[in-house]
Amino acid sequence: MFRVFLLSSLLQLVFSETCVVDREARFILDNMTAAAVKKEVDCIIGQGACDNLGFRLKEVAGKAVREGRCAGNCDCEQIQVRLVVNKVKRLYPEEWKRVQDYYSK
Repeated sequence: MFRVFLLSSLLQLVFSETCVVDREARFILDNMTAAAVKKEVDCIIGQGACDNLGFRLKEVAGKAVREGRCAGNCDCEQIQVRLVVNKVKRLYPEEWKRVQDYYSK
């Protein structure tokens, strides 16, 4: 069963449209620090000032929390959002929990 899943996943990757990570997503991924994440999460949940990046993240954060994974039907924007979300979840789980709690109310 696992082999079938793995094979189908690989085939999907090979035949799917290639998505190139844009400059904005690359900037976020490359400059993610504890202080930067806290600042942007404060913006997202309404507890701090927002810069341009904060406003952009605020636009997509609610959808990222509510929709979760896109299960193979992802467009490029969703893939890039998932890259950022997964890194935040992995490196700053307490900050991701604050975002989840805010959008779960």
